[in-house]
Amino acid sequence: MKIALAAAAAVLIALVAVLVLPGGTTREPAPPALAVGAPAGAAVRIGRDPVGLSIEYQLLAHDLGPAPCPPPALVAAIAALGEPTLRIGGDSQDETAPAGTPAQPGVSDLPPGFWSRLRCLERETRVPVVVGLNVASDQPAWAATLAADARSAVPAARLSFELGNEPDIYGVHVPWWNGRALVHAPMPFATYLRRARAVEAELPPGSTVEGPDFASGRWISTVPLLVRTLHLGRLDAHFYPLDACRRTAGATTAALLSRGVQEKLDERVHLARDARAAGLEAVISETNSISCGGVRGVSDSPAAAVWGVRLVLGALRDGFASVRFHSSGGAYDPFVVRGRTVVLRPLYAGMRALVGLLPPGATLRAIPGAAAALDAVAIAAPRGRSRTIVLSNYSPAPLAVSVAARGTARVLSVIARAPTVVRSAVTAAPGGRARVELPGDSVVAITSAQPGAST
Repeated sequence: MKIALAAAAAVLIALVAVLVLPGGTTREPAPPALAVGAPAGAAVRIGRDPVGLSIEYQLLAHDLGPAPCPPPALVAAIAALGEPTLRIGGDSQDETAPAGTPAQPGVSDLPPGFWSRLRCLERETRVPVVVGLNVASDQPAWAATLAADARSAVPAARLSFELGNEPDIYGVHVPWWNGRALVHAPMPFATYLRRARAVEAELPPGSTVEGPDFASGRWISTVPLLVRTLHLGRLDAHFYPLDACRRTAGATTAALLSRGVQEKLDERVHLARDARAAGLEAVISETNSISCGGVRGVSDSPAAAVWGVRLVLGALRDGFASVRFHSSGGAYDPFVVRGRTVVLRPLYAGMRALVGLLPPGATLRAIPGAAAALDAVAIAAPRGRSRTIVLSNYSPAPLAVSVAARGTARVLSVIARAPTVVRSAVTAAPGGRARVELPGDSVVAITSAQPGAST
């Protein structure tokens, strides 16, 4: 049997011979196993919180509940993700005024007790918090009030502010106030820049600020001017690979699991490059599977967990420091708070699996040439204690692989069917390789101790 390999491919085909069993019967040969090669290229260092959360103001107010402190189940769900950045924003931030603000067009004020409950949540989880500020209403004084309220709830070292939400598409989802009426036409860039500077001027000296929360490519060329004009600490953008806002037929499970949906991230990669050029960090401050709240049966299915794991690994590899998954009360929310109970969805399981695979200080490197249906990265734990090979199988059919391993390796599989996360183990052969079966439409991580490390 001849197998043609491309010259640049870093995989080999290992064939397993037919076994003869007692009594003369034969066992069918195991499928050929792709031998995954070594990582190559530059290593990306994992930061403090590669997986974060984003939530709309009104939904967070609901989830915090009426008691002085949030439900213990909510605290536990957030704490299980490490110390994820909690960004409070979305469309709601440009429709939000400080508590007690008189009625104004297009906005509602925060409920009493919001910041004291957030203070309790922060105290119990120690999560960094990004407070989204309203730029659409042209009321910069509100920023001063919101900043003071936020500082009463969150220590300054763990508090950041965001200048507007998706200002490059103001008018599409959230109208902006021009002084006389709410406007649905796009806001001019000069108007946003003037308002953002006015809002930033209201913040306490030394505040950490991020923006501009790009949702399109409309203002990409303005990044150098933004960096020179605003005192940004991070550049951020949003990313929704599939669209349900116009009720198109393309927001399907098959689309979410496709390689093409991952390649759409290329639309945001230039922002990471611009951030590096300016000496800033780049983050995906809001993302989820399908825009406008998601689609039931797709965004709340195990396929969303597979997509989410692939997205974070791809974003880190492309230069983003963190990815924050959004909740708005729709099908794509990672978890749902019902009274004092939290219902976890499959996406949350994928996020929690990622947190375990990406300890701060670890390094991530791509493994090239891993075959048409396969993507691969290697993650080295801090101080070289272990190495994890993460393989993404884009085929709906199972795929057998052979990876370098030592001793008994832990296997974690995120699968596009129930159960979403499966844990198992595999023993490496004397030659230092382990054979692992990848389910169709899955991401599988194989972790083994490095030579010299204690197990």
